[in-house]
Amino acid sequence: MENMKVSIKKISDKTYEILNSPFYVDGKGGQLGDRGTISDVNIVEVKENLVILDKDLEDGEHPYFIDENRREDIRQQHTAQHIFSAEAYNNFGLNTVGFRMAEEYTTVDLDQKDISKEIIDKLEELVNNDIKADIVIEEEIYTNEEAHKIENLRRAIKDKIKGDVRFIRIGDIDICACAGFHVSRTSEIEIFKLINHENIKGNYTRFYFLAGERAKNDYNKKHDIIKRLTNVFSCKDDEILEMLDKSLTEKAKITTELKSLSIKYAELMVKDFENTFIEYKGHKILVYNEDENLANILGRFVNLDNFLLLNGYDKNFSLNSNIYDCKEIILNITKSFPTIKGGGAKNKGNIKLDRAYNRNELIELIKKGIDEQ
Repeated sequence: MENMKVSIKKISDKTYEILNSPFYVDGKGGQLGDRGTISDVNIVEVKENLVILDKDLEDGEHPYFIDENRREDIRQQHTAQHIFSAEAYNNFGLNTVGFRMAEEYTTVDLDQKDISKEIIDKLEELVNNDIKADIVIEEEIYTNEEAHKIENLRRAIKDKIKGDVRFIRIGDIDICACAGFHVSRTSEIEIFKLINHENIKGNYTRFYFLAGERAKNDYNKKHDIIKRLTNVFSCKDDEILEMLDKSLTEKAKITTELKSLSIKYAELMVKDFENTFIEYKGHKILVYNEDENLANILGRFVNLDNFLLLNGYDKNFSLNSNIYDCKEIILNITKSFPTIKGGGAKNKGNIKLDRAYNRNELIELIKKGIDEQ
């Protein structure tokens, strides 16, 4: 395909009309579209008789290249979907009502919710058995009339198909009308793995799967994660969950103890802290931005009948007072500094800063909010 050429005509920025396009369209039949290059420019999206590139090209003829590794990945995922849908239909009477291939995984929606673990495990086993059986996959073309005479199709032929119909036959497991890419033998899929499932739209179950290289890459990634966890916990693979439970229990205990200590410390330091106020235009301002745990609880202990308290950590702050209008001060700050967000009620509000501020900067921020009143 490297020596082949296509003729393109610019429609808009980086978008070109391409007649008799050799590129498979994104989303057609639920499948991923082609990627590759035209001249030395990357294809980022394929539409019907249109391509979107990452740079502009001159109108005219250009050599093109289609990414065959991507096509092979698509073949593996798409044929795996046919087999999964066929086994679900043949063995359990489950119909496929949705299919979507994404860059990282493929989803298949079956028309039943709360499918048992036994059925799910059996489906995965059946698909992998079909892959191992090295079944030949055939493309068959029928006239429209002939196609409509084929009995027991798991998926009806769409009315919009008017001409000849292309079928994909997988031995005696499945025959299905399809215009997408497929492997020539089931063994080329190599491996099939269900990675997740969930109930959707009330009565359907959505399955997420990986096939071929995607499944192997996923295994390698998860194997690396397990190795890192065994190193962290100094344990064997099958002890990771036990060690994780132990670690989470210890963390919860430490968190509770830290919260208790923070409360006791806040009670002890609040009087000294209240003496650090800065008076500005009749407002007694207190600012705390040091320890995150203390910042979260300090408002409980400060006498808000006397002070305007700004407390928080990093970019998230709370403004509290029983005598000054927090809502108005925050509104004035956000008007003066559009990148700062915030709002609230008269006695309490929240401020989301655009960056970390030091204590002096926070004081100046509050002064600005008071100045605008």
